[in-house]
Amino acid sequence: PRMRAAFLVSGLLAMGWDLFSFALPVYGTRIGMTASRIGVVMGSFAGATFAVRLLLPVLGPRLREWTVIATALFVAGGSFALFPLARDAATLIPLSFLLGIGLGAAQPMIMSLLWTASPLGRQGEVVGMRTAMLSASSTLLPLVFGALGAALGMAPIFGAMAACLLAGGWIARRRRA
Repeated sequence: PRMRAAFLVSGLLAMGWDLFSFALPVYGTRIGMTASRIGVVMGSFAGATFAVRLLLPVLGPRLREWTVIATALFVAGGSFALFPLARDAATLIPLSFLLGIGLGAAQPMIMSLLWTASPLGRQGEVVGMRTAMLSASSTLLPLVFGALGAALGMAPIFGAMAACLLAGGWIARRRRA
């Protein structure tokens, strides 16, 4: 039971990562951005994930895992909610950076939670389940996002992802206690 919430938020984070990786180039093209500008926007996401992971060893011991995860989910959800309003690289770069901070900060905390919540001697199974979950997400979600994006446009996709991440943040916030 302790792992259920950790697996849930891990899945949500994987969905957010996959949606960004798949949908941002599609969205950027749709709003008229060049490939190089889309690359800069995606680079800001990558830079943020790198920067936040450099800071985690300093901040991590002072913060509770569920607090970091809840905050990260709220940051990522808020970023996705604002994506449909962005119409140029100047707006998408800071939003992508914020999203990178949120998704980048939570992943190491999830691994720590899964490790501590797993039954003694079964940590490898837990990591294997998470890896299978991430692989399924990376395989299936681009198909789903692509089909829905083609039918509905990107705004509802970003909005649905924002709602999922914000709901996950609420669940994680309740776990802090």
